Amino acid sequence: MDKTKLDEEDKKQRAFKSILNKLTPENFEKLMELVLEEGINEAVTLIGLIAQIFDKALTEPTFAELYAMMCAALNDRFLADQVEFLDPNSLATGEAEPKKTTFKRVLLNKCQEEFEKGDGAIKAAEKEVIEEELDVDERCKVAQRAERMLVARRRMLGNIKFIGELYRKSMLTERIMHTCIMKLLGEHQIPDEEDVEALCKLLTTTGGQLDHMRAKEHMDAYFRRIDQLSKNMGISSRHRFMCQDIKEMRSKNWRVRRKEDGPKKIEDVHKDAAREAQNQAQGPPRGGGLVLMLNDQMYHHHNNC
Repeated sequence: MDKTKLDEEDKKQRAFKSILNKLTPENFEKLMELVLEEGINEAVTLIGLIAQIFDKALTEPTFAELYAMMCAALNDRFLADQVEFLDPNSLATGEAEPKKTTFKRVLLNKCQEEFEKGDGAIKAAEKEVIEEELDVDERCKVAQRAERMLVARRRMLGNIKFIGELYRKSMLTERIMHTCIMKLLGEHQIPDEEDVEALCKLLTTTGGQLDHMRAKEHMDAYFRRIDQLSKNMGISSRHRFMCQDIKEMRSKNWRVRRKEDGPKKIEDVHKDAAREAQNQAQGPPRGGGLVLMLNDQMYHHHNNC
């Protein structure tokens, strides 16, 4: 890409950032049009926009529904206009007939990328903290690494919430949700506590839609495991209570304590954000344990899932 195009692309991405910083439920429609007016004609522009939406959604999880709405609205617009983009990987390899990609495909790739790196980022930061704690003269560095671990944890939980909201907007499939749930249940007798929390958050968001007759076998298997976790003294009381809460939620047909009609108002979002930050500012997570033997049928998704 030549310098002129790079400058144009940089200008677009800065415009997207400015628009996303101002986005609220009240001005959603207006700012959606401003995003489109910038011109999303190439994959590099689309990839940059989706990366910025993800960054906002993952660092501001109380706005996750709003950013999922934006993704759904953009996808609908591109589908209506039959917009496709040249796949940058095909262009890079010099294929005679470069493949094409869509908004939803780029979004799915980003979801997978964030999901796969989330747990690794937490563990890497946790390892640094443990190693540095051995050196009493490096306490400042320990604090910095602990902060990075907290940021990674918040980002991972934000990604889970955003994935759930994207599913609710029909941007991700039911099959993908089952894959996420099984990965969060993990292979250990005592899973990492951030995975337990992420699992409960995902089911809070998506459980009502996932829990139908065709998926009953899968859901029952998940909740047998969640019931075990709710009684496991190897995890913190906070995370045991999360498991108990999600069990209770299912027993009440996924009714939530407070019915929400559409995206929250901006003042409600700020209140929720403060509560969320307080809840997440806990001590570092812990994990480990024996190998978990999950019901093999959980891994065979129903064809209609």
